[in-house]
Amino acid sequence: METDKFLERMKKLDSKKKGKKEELEKLQKLFERFHLLNRAYLDKETYEKARESILSMAEAMDQTIRYLDSEIARLRSKRMKLPFENVELGEMQKIQNRNEVLIKECLEGTKE
Repeated sequence: METDKFLERMKKLDSKKKGKKEELEKLQKLFERFHLLNRAYLDKETYEKARESILSMAEAMDQTIRYLDSEIARLRSKRMKLPFENVELGEMQKIQNRNEVLIKECLEGTKE
């Protein structure tokens, strides 16, 4: 996934002065969609704290995506999965695919 590219672009946006408020509002909307999608993996406290700046939202999204990647890898490598783990793995993969679409959408929508 392009999380490194996303994080770098958000760092540039955070340091930029001109147009920062508009970009912050756009990212807040995206972050809200991201939170609704990842409610099981991104707690409310972290969500509320991260809404304060572009960089903190980007880092929260990045950490959530990395956590999902590690959990998906862990469940895939497990030989004998319980039935609920197969369902959980499938759900995580769906969410991760949607996260990838959100990140690509954000990268396309922001200027370098």
